[in-house]
Amino acid sequence: MSNKVIVTIGREFGSGGHEVGKRLANELGIKFYDNEFISMAVQKTGFHEEYVKNNEEKAPDFAASALFSGIELYQPSPYDKIQAEEYKLIREIAAEDSCVIVGRGADYILRDQSRVSIFLFAPLEDRVKRKLALLSAQEAKNMTPAQMEKVVKQMDKQRRRYYEYYTDTKWGDRDSYDLLINTSRAGIDGAVKIIRTYIESSHGESMMPD
Repeated sequence: MSNKVIVTIGREFGSGGHEVGKRLANELGIKFYDNEFISMAVQKTGFHEEYVKNNEEKAPDFAASALFSGIELYQPSPYDKIQAEEYKLIREIAAEDSCVIVGRGADYILRDQSRVSIFLFAPLEDRVKRKLALLSAQEAKNMTPAQMEKVVKQMDKQRRRYYEYYTDTKWGDRDSYDLLINTSRAGIDGAVKIIRTYIESSHGESMMPD
């Protein structure tokens, strides 16, 4: 692609954010980042991989933080260090080349740059079914639909709290994104097509008449 393209994808749990992002990146021939942040944060912080995996994209339990604003009002804990390092990584990655970034409040972190911000959602019932279908045979034996529904709701709550805590912006609000896509209606491939068409037709620029 001739022009630099940065795509950020926010997502409800089970709406297919990882798959949409990865397929979009493959089609556009650009880099893709999602779980890759875990290994990169491990290298930056020195923390164990499992610790980083369990503590990223979560808001702390205490009240004041200015990590995303670049102001440190307190000595960050190990938990805070993960968030701060991922913030820096996102800025560095976006400065280097075209990419698709899933989650981590990337749309807000890169709000001062030209990027296409996407939010993916779907009805709860469909997301529960989708996550159940992705389980291995052994995992499926130990997970009922009711249990999975609790997992999906908890993950949504976690992501909402993380996003709104660090950005002071409503998670999933239409004013925060360029496109909101119902993946139950569009499907994974359909969502990729919609995003790609948007990028190729407008490249994130305003199409409103003067």
